[in-house]
Amino acid sequence: VREGLREQKVLEHTADYLVSPFDFVIPVYKDRGFADAPRWARHPLIFPIALRLGLWFYDRLGGRGRSKSKRRIDVAEMQRRFPRIKTDNLRHGVVYRDYQTDDARLTVMIVKTAVEHGAVAAGWMEATSVESDGSGGFVVTITDRLEGGEVAVRAKTVIAATGAFTPPTGTGDDPIPVVLSKGAHLVTPADAVGVTDSALVLPETEDERVMFVVPWLGRAVVGTTDTPYSGDPAHPLTDGDDTAYMLRHIHIYLDTPRFEPISAWSGLRALADPSGGDTSKASREHEITQLTPGYIQVAGGKLTGYRRIAEAVTSKAIKHLGKKERSHTADIALAGAGLSREFTRMLAARCSALGFPANYSNRLIERYGTRASLVLDIAAGDDRLRKPIGGGEWSLAETVYQARHEAAATVTDVIQRRTRLAWFTPDHARGDLAALADALGDELGWDDVRRDSELERVERDLAAEGL
Repeated sequence: VREGLREQKVLEHTADYLVSPFDFVIPVYKDRGFADAPRWARHPLIFPIALRLGLWFYDRLGGRGRSKSKRRIDVAEMQRRFPRIKTDNLRHGVVYRDYQTDDARLTVMIVKTAVEHGAVAAGWMEATSVESDGSGGFVVTITDRLEGGEVAVRAKTVIAATGAFTPPTGTGDDPIPVVLSKGAHLVTPADAVGVTDSALVLPETEDERVMFVVPWLGRAVVGTTDTPYSGDPAHPLTDGDDTAYMLRHIHIYLDTPRFEPISAWSGLRALADPSGGDTSKASREHEITQLTPGYIQVAGGKLTGYRRIAEAVTSKAIKHLGKKERSHTADIALAGAGLSREFTRMLAARCSALGFPANYSNRLIERYGTRASLVLDIAAGDDRLRKPIGGGEWSLAETVYQARHEAAATVTDVIQRRTRLAWFTPDHARGDLAALADALGDELGWDDVRRDSELERVERDLAAEGL
């Protein structure tokens, strides 16, 4: 927690457009406690005091001063923020401040920043084996998952950061064992669950966890679950039990009508815990080991601590190479950072001149930061690419930008890994697939056969995600 909170402050400076402060609100009920609190603190008389003490400690862990946003709010303010919240036995609410980011955009911009500092990044390439070259180095066999074929890459060190997937075999000790925990989420209409500008913490679930209802991009994201998972790591699906669990708890705390979620998805937490016990109790700490000198594996950890984890892994690799450089990533701005009021005004004026909706410039900045101007350069050069997609929140110019500057190679890359189209539109982008394939195909030089095969591929990919 301490590491994550301090890394928020780093990201606030290095990725100013990708992270933003955000209020989370915990409702305090007379007949309910808080699942994350120790049992002695859940007593109705003790809980309000314990909660304030816990949040005070939370701020201190993060090196924060007195939080201006953390405060007690009355029932009327709770109803203003959450019009559908049930007020029976509701005493008040407590607000605390955290941060929100877009994990997909953050990941892409980290890769772009690395490339701009000399790295080489290649998508759709799978490392299938790591072998000793007989002289203290390694030969990594890499398979092209998109076009086919193999290539051998020689390296003095190899880092396996494979998340839920088992690292390539071929040399050294057995990899760190991980246990997989599935976290399921629902995307819902914001008005269906009554969220406005704050996130709601559902303080107690039937399995003694907490849940969240978070506004995001005009929708709400509900989650998450925590259940052991042993299936295909590439496609963890949200099943009927997951959906019923989340809807059941929404109806416990919120006076909502019956509604259909826009979509559902699940992610996997890869926990470095060989015990295979209760995933909700397993440590979220990362673990680093050398499978053989120079072949390093990292497992576990959370997105919020990504930079510190990478720093520790890279330091181990540098030590193996006999070098003494120190990491300074805390001071490196990510690609797209460095916003100014002048840039924001300029982008809004350009969007208006090109006929985009009024709020489109804000959306571009949230996704690309200062690189948003490159999207408009593409739109200005071809009026066909100004066509809105995804209900007007994205454009075809972004698709071309993603192919040209972000290594998008398939339609699935665009709708699942560069944008939220697959998850945040009711038809999961199906109404835009033909236009997306045309724009992407023109940029990448596809013929009609390749275009048709891409449309078949994206339908298979959507089905594999349960969409």
